[in-house]
Amino acid sequence: MRIVLIAMIWFFPSLAHEYLYPVGMSVKQERVYVAYQKTATHLELWEWDYITGYANQLLLSRYAPAGFTLLPDESGFSFIDNGLLKVKQFIKRSPRTIAFDAPIYQVELVHWMDPTTCYVAGRYNDYSGIFQIDWDGMVQPAIYQEGRDALYPQKIDDLLYYIERTEDDAQYRLVCTHYQIASHEEWNERITACQTHKRGETLIDFQSQPIAFLHMSSHDEGVAVGYPLAISRKDKAIPFKLYRLFIEGQKWNAKELFSFSIPTALLLSGTNQRLYESILPLLPKVCQNHIYFVDSSTTEFLTLHRFDLSTAEITQCAKGAQHYFGVCPFEGGNFYGGQMGGDIELLDGVQLMLGRYINKLT
Repeated sequence: MRIVLIAMIWFFPSLAHEYLYPVGMSVKQERVYVAYQKTATHLELWEWDYITGYANQLLLSRYAPAGFTLLPDESGFSFIDNGLLKVKQFIKRSPRTIAFDAPIYQVELVHWMDPTTCYVAGRYNDYSGIFQIDWDGMVQPAIYQEGRDALYPQKIDDLLYYIERTEDDAQYRLVCTHYQIASHEEWNERITACQTHKRGETLIDFQSQPIAFLHMSSHDEGVAVGYPLAISRKDKAIPFKLYRLFIEGQKWNAKELFSFSIPTALLLSGTNQRLYESILPLLPKVCQNHIYFVDSSTTEFLTLHRFDLSTAEITQCAKGAQHYFGVCPFEGGNFYGGQMGGDIELLDGVQLMLGRYINKLT
């Protein structure tokens, strides 16, 4: 029986889907950074010269570089590797692991304020808070309160915007407060001092509508993603909504711009189609006066669309017999990736191809 099983594994290759999609771009280096997912549990990071089409792998295959974020001075980048925050400088051979001096976990969506200091959402004692972290691993809480979660932070100047979720009644709110951190030598003193901070101001009460992935363009405008209260593995696709958040007069408002669907198999574990980074590469992306998003509501594959904020018109950018997603803007258009095949390929191990959408002047 063992011999037969080994033979089956040898002769029947993995049916896992492979994906190739851009995660960032360096204007100084004229390079696009690309995630290459070989299997649902294996992710690589590549650097691509879009002029010559050639690429090289930036990290050893033992790393799983999720959540790629370029440093502000473009001297390197950060990523999350199996729950650990790491920073790789281009002049260094190996990445640096940031060892936290506090027991926080599930750190994700890193935002760099300068090349050595970032703020993140993370968990402590079963609640999500917002924390500032430096290269030495010092963790300083900005927002933390037991009984409620602070999620998806966006710092603009000295103000901090975030989504608050209460534990008792599962209510969601857009909240704004002054960005302040608790600076004490001991962690227990820091977290205690943070909980005495004045609570933020509620700008929009979404009540029981789950809301996530806040992105603020300015103090007056932003977007956020709405999702269902419950998700079932039996559902073929998961519906989402994109809300525009804005001030009209002296009042904040939320307006639904459009809806989109994502195949459930791409997001939930246990399938050979699952994306290692889950929904991150599938999120709508604001590019100046446009929003690029993917949708599978009219086809089994994700198609790429562009929403015009000034006219509310939707233009289809890419469609085919494969998933398209991931958008990286360049002068005059965007690169995009998706499921490997067709115009999304990594040939001979070094030559890489991504799709391109050229913005048409109207």
